[in-house]
Amino acid sequence: MFRNPFVSYCVAMITPFDQQEGLAVQSIHTLVDYYKKNHVPALLVSGSTGEQHSMSIEERITLYQEVRKASGDDIIIIGGVAAVRTGDVLKLAKATQAAKLNGMMLGFPPYLHISQKEAYSYVQQICNVTELPIMLYNNPARTGFNLELETLFKLVDDFPQIIALKEAGDPDNALLVKQKLGPSFTILTGFDLHIQDNMKNGYDGITSIIGNVFPLEMQQFVNYLKKQEWELAESAFSNIHPKIKFIIERGMLRTIKYLLKEKQICLEVCRSPLSSLNQEEKIEIHAFMDTLTDINK
Repeated sequence: MFRNPFVSYCVAMITPFDQQEGLAVQSIHTLVDYYKKNHVPALLVSGSTGEQHSMSIEERITLYQEVRKASGDDIIIIGGVAAVRTGDVLKLAKATQAAKLNGMMLGFPPYLHISQKEAYSYVQQICNVTELPIMLYNNPARTGFNLELETLFKLVDDFPQIIALKEAGDPDNALLVKQKLGPSFTILTGFDLHIQDNMKNGYDGITSIIGNVFPLEMQQFVNYLKKQEWELAESAFSNIHPKIKFIIERGMLRTIKYLLKEKQICLEVCRSPLSSLNQEEKIEIHAFMDTLTDINK
């Protein structure tokens, strides 16, 4: 029986880079300290929000190691694992276990439009080299591949370490998965704006992007949803919704990194072709943030 590290509230961690777009190791430690001070229970490292596919395999392995060093045993660490080539994914899978991470989010190869049979073989090979609990990540919009439910069910039957699914495809799948696999099988979303509807319809929680800058607010919101305290959840959502919308409209990553830079946590650098905010956008952000009185320090 695998211990489930895929909790209802997890922050999808950004990856700090230096001015030359290299991995900023010291900023990784500063960032993790920030999450710890804000009582973040779990981090997803090297996912889409972490600019996963912009990094080399070696950089991602370094990131796993440094986050684990910085976190100690205070935070659950989930390693994002995905690549175009299976050989690279095997290296990453082995590295997550060697770094003593708590679990792995296994994404499918982007761009290749693999078949269901190829997807099964891909997951099988990864399960054969790690004992970590695994959450499969189905994100058709990003990868061009959709994990069919029949394939998911066969994988879960054959590999008991697969205990969770991050479903960014059809949200209606959540209830079907719960009916087939039972309540102990965890389903997470990655969409901050949709979490309220998602958790009313079979999802168990979120890997939150907006939690990078509003960690406590998002955690409280998720707690209300988990307890089915819908009125309190609605009130919390009405408070956080304009912040999420504002950040999405200006680009999630670039805006989040700028706000963290303003807290002196890391630089605002994203890897090209992603750009930093221009001066006009920064002025807009400051004007908006000046209207808020509850930004986490």
